[in-house]
Amino acid sequence: MIETRAFAELAARLRASAGLAAKRDISAVAARLGLSASAVPVGDDCAAIPDGDEFLLLAIEGFMNAFVAGDPWFAGWCGAMVNISDVAAMGGRPLAIVDAVWANGEEGAAPVLEGLRAASRAFGVPLVGGHSNLKSEHGQLSVAILGRAKKLLTSFDAKPGETLIAAVDLRGRYREPFSNWEAATDAPPARLRGDI
Repeated sequence: MIETRAFAELAARLRASAGLAAKRDISAVAARLGLSASAVPVGDDCAAIPDGDEFLLLAIEGFMNAFVAGDPWFAGWCGAMVNISDVAAMGGRPLAIVDAVWANGEEGAAPVLEGLRAASRAFGVPLVGGHSNLKSEHGQLSVAILGRAKKLLTSFDAKPGETLIAAVDLRGRYREPFSNWEAATDAPPARLRGDI
């Protein structure tokens, strides 16, 4: 069990991190869009849309231009993987992926699309369409996913005193030059699908 002082230090480091600071933007954007009155709270891993007795889950990730330029194949892979992870984090099963890719010609788009396709196949989640612009000066990527959940697993239901669990595949490594944890590209597809 983590001791109180170590936990307080970890909490302070997390509060000061750039990634968590960016999450604070969600409330301002949601308010500007008028989303604060939605039936399911906004700001979790996916938007949850009531659909009969279940929920449709919709998520999207946009990727930093430096990441797309510096490691385009892995950026494509991550486009699928992080969205699949977001659906799973909310108790859902992924149904389909779409992408939006900008590149300077087919050659510039190829590694991004190859990485996206490789992850789609490995996880068994189909790519069903998207948008492309092959006349852009800079490579950019955004990927969205549709999923379905019978019951939502949401951070908004967490209560003080409950146990927080972080799931990390320790069989991975950091992928240079960025500080991205990578534990899936060489994993057997059956294991990846079983982990969802």
